[in-house]
Amino acid sequence: MDRPTVDPVIVTSRAALVAAVTDGVERALRRAEDAAPAPPADGFGWVTNKEAMRLLGLSKPTLARYRADGTLPFSKVGSSVFYRVADLQALLDGRRADGARAGRSAA
Repeated sequence: MDRPTVDPVIVTSRAALVAAVTDGVERALRRAEDAAPAPPADGFGWVTNKEAMRLLGLSKPTLARYRADGTLPFSKVGSSVFYRVADLQALLDGRRADGARAGRSAA
């Protein structure tokens, strides 16, 4: 992977420093978004364990626990684990709904 070039910046005030850092962070985020893998194709609808971890923001042990307790359906081919995108979405929708109910009952 090519390393981005860094141009030196001379900062003469706190405001200039904040602006330079903000600009640098925004450029880095845009590069990361451009480099992110495309979402799975709707026609296929399956993702790997690694992709599921990234999409859900969960660790490998948490996904293993969700598989073991039936929270998240999966298929296994050899040693590779796959999840349907629809099942990941259902998990997210269920969590969102549970959180919304919890928030309303606490009010």
